[in-house]
Amino acid sequence: MTALLPLALLASATPLVSSVRLEVPEGDRARLERYVELRPGEPLSPERIRRAVELLFATGEFADVLVEREDTPAGVALSFRTVPAPLLQAVTVEGDPALQADEVRRAARLRDGEAMWRPRLDRAAAEVHAALRAKGYLGAAVTAEARPRPRGVEAVFTVAAGPRARVRRVLVRGGPAPMVPALEAEARPRPGEFFEKAQAEEAAESLRDELRRQGYGRARVEAEATVDGEAVDLVFQVTAGRPTVTRFEGASVSRRARSSVRGLLREGGMESDVADEAADRLEDDLRKRGHRGARVTRAWRTEGSRDVLVFELAAGPRARVADARVEGYPGPPPILATRAGEPLQDALLAEDEKRLAAALDALGYGDAAVEARAPEGGGDVPVVFTVRTGPRTLVREVGVSSPVPVPGTSARELHLQPGRPFRARDLTADREALLAAFRDAGYLGAEVTPEVTLSEDRTEARVLLRVEPGVQVTVERVVIAGLDETREQVVRRELLVSEGKPLGDASVLESQRRLGALGLFSRVSLAQMDPESPARRTVVVTAQEAPVTTVAWGVGYAERDQLRASVEVTRRNLFGLDRSLSAFARASFKGSRFVLIFREPYLFGRRRELFVTAFREEEDRDTFDFVRAGALVQTARLHASGVALILRYSFQLTDTFNVVDPEDVGREFASATFSGPSASVVYDTRDDPFEPRAGRFMSADALFSHEVLGGDGFLKGFFQAAHYQRLRGPLVLALSGRVGLGRTFGRGEGVLLPRPDRFYAGGDYSMRGFAVDAVLPSGGNALVLGGAELRANFGRHLAAALFSDMGNVYPLVGDIDLGDMRYTAGVGLRYRSALGPLRVDWGYKLDRREGEDAYRFHFTLGHAF
Repeated sequence: MTALLPLALLASATPLVSSVRLEVPEGDRARLERYVELRPGEPLSPERIRRAVELLFATGEFADVLVEREDTPAGVALSFRTVPAPLLQAVTVEGDPALQADEVRRAARLRDGEAMWRPRLDRAAAEVHAALRAKGYLGAAVTAEARPRPRGVEAVFTVAAGPRARVRRVLVRGGPAPMVPALEAEARPRPGEFFEKAQAEEAAESLRDELRRQGYGRARVEAEATVDGEAVDLVFQVTAGRPTVTRFEGASVSRRARSSVRGLLREGGMESDVADEAADRLEDDLRKRGHRGARVTRAWRTEGSRDVLVFELAAGPRARVADARVEGYPGPPPILATRAGEPLQDALLAEDEKRLAAALDALGYGDAAVEARAPEGGGDVPVVFTVRTGPRTLVREVGVSSPVPVPGTSARELHLQPGRPFRARDLTADREALLAAFRDAGYLGAEVTPEVTLSEDRTEARVLLRVEPGVQVTVERVVIAGLDETREQVVRRELLVSEGKPLGDASVLESQRRLGALGLFSRVSLAQMDPESPARRTVVVTAQEAPVTTVAWGVGYAERDQLRASVEVTRRNLFGLDRSLSAFARASFKGSRFVLIFREPYLFGRRRELFVTAFREEEDRDTFDFVRAGALVQTARLHASGVALILRYSFQLTDTFNVVDPEDVGREFASATFSGPSASVVYDTRDDPFEPRAGRFMSADALFSHEVLGGDGFLKGFFQAAHYQRLRGPLVLALSGRVGLGRTFGRGEGVLLPRPDRFYAGGDYSMRGFAVDAVLPSGGNALVLGGAELRANFGRHLAAALFSDMGNVYPLVGDIDLGDMRYTAGVGLRYRSALGPLRVDWGYKLDRREGEDAYRFHFTLGHAF
């Protein structure tokens, strides 16, 4: 049949594409069309067809992609017909319920989204079969098949478990006759119990350990199961050997070394290589005690009915360092590990030689040589480190030779600079930094070759870092694979790898870190689909999604609430957009609490979190009841300078009723309503927020509530600052200052803030000589506080502190009088726990007034500031 073709088609040897159709589910079309680059009206390109097929395959969603071509008068109509891959969506167990679906998943190591090809199904069935046999289903049979589902397949395991074998007899053979009854009593599983292979193997290890503890140091135990229908005869075959004893002859052995060696021999069954390691440990122990020529040999001896492993310790004379001098070092030498009065150890001498050589290299003496001299023999031995420095080399000139510009500011950030000492470690660091900079900029094959030219007297060095960048690799395509619930946009917005941009090592690693930090995926990988391509490559991002729903519950008892229970349910990745919703509920005989939290990670399309929280709690107390309800909307923005801005809008209503004694109503339960915006600015440079040793912390908070918004009318602000400085040794000085100011609206100038919103002082976090809120129990509109604390660390977990606090609370801002301050001082202990420092403080009032207690103890978690 003859067809009339358009003039454009007749004028070209290459036909034009008239239409492109991608046969995929409608909901996936927009996402997948990006991988098909052919467009109607463009020349037909076999290379682009092949590329489209490769990219579609790379998503991992298809078992096959068929390309169909139809010639039409308008050109070539292309159709990409996809065959879905058998991706795992669910696991089902049919037949005997010997294993649950979750147990099958674990036994076969199945992952959602994994392709269930026939070999993988057969391997999974074999692994499930092995798990059944290990549980005692010795005649089990397992088959697996993949049943189609809308977006993948369901792996169906058909299990014919058969009867579960029980242990008929348990025997111990080959062991010492007096021990056999006791060993048989410890063997597991017992007669009549179900046979489990893992339990039998664990019992064999336990019997072996018992034999070794009883002196049979080379004992071996193997569990052997003989199957007779549904019965299993379990035999523990013992190879005990002769009783063994370990003996140390010659020099004395420290208790620590003796215990270490015996434990090693017992665990290793006194094998030859284990005995050699034990001899090395003994030799090392002697040399640490100053016996420089120590030698340890081992041998087996037979004494009657037992074998004796004898360690012969030849210690030789013990040497001690009389004094340690460094000769020829330019200036004060570094502190050495070899010290007067300590045992002389050759290992420490070698370590000090390296330490001195490294210090000299840092000063520019690259050819320096260090030799330690210590006379042979025992007693007090003088040690001399002789230094031959050679010429000191300074950098005269540094340059970078590259056919392309050096990425970023790497050339200006080199360690080697004119006038500074020439150091080999700096040269290595500069080479690595340049290499990383070029590879991060997409020059994946870059090479940096240092060229160093020394002057004739070796006092000056000219350094040239010659760069061969190679070809800059760019990202042609980014393919996302493995997603089910999560939308592609969530992954793409975390990627620093983008199409058309250079493919750098740092961007790949940071992209993988950011995706892992989302908490949505159990596994994430970034790989190049075409790693041999010289200039343009495709990056495939493969993600395995983690479970989206978590449930946590608890049951407890509290003196006030009595028996109480709680449950928390969190649903992550709502709508596939990394949003989350958490619901927490707690109930007891005295009250209840409910909290609902919604998190939006990208507010208005920007990387900014938004939290919306709603809560309600109620409680029946002995002298009053209360109900509190409210909501909070909060977002934060972190600036590059380290300053964080937090904005929130809050509403909280507290209603207290059935009041028997108003004095028993704490300020946090006083009836009040707050409604209005608030803002916080935080600047934090502390090295550790839980245990700061250096840095600063500053924050400013402003809070506004008004009757028009439905709350009590007031404005309050709070500022705090803290400074931390490491002093000599274990000492840290911490300084703190806090100021709070507030006023009311619509009630006159002299009205106090609502009781829950007033400022208070006293307690474990301020004015530690007072009880909580006891400086002015009624609270006030103004607060001034200052504090200093000297902290001393003792080891990994313990610390002590001396502290002094000053300040006061004033009813109104106009009442502030810095001459009317209260002063306390005291001492404290801290224990560093996994939750933070546990703190005990004793505070003493320096200006005690009539009727006041002289001191106060506080026990709490975390530092006062």
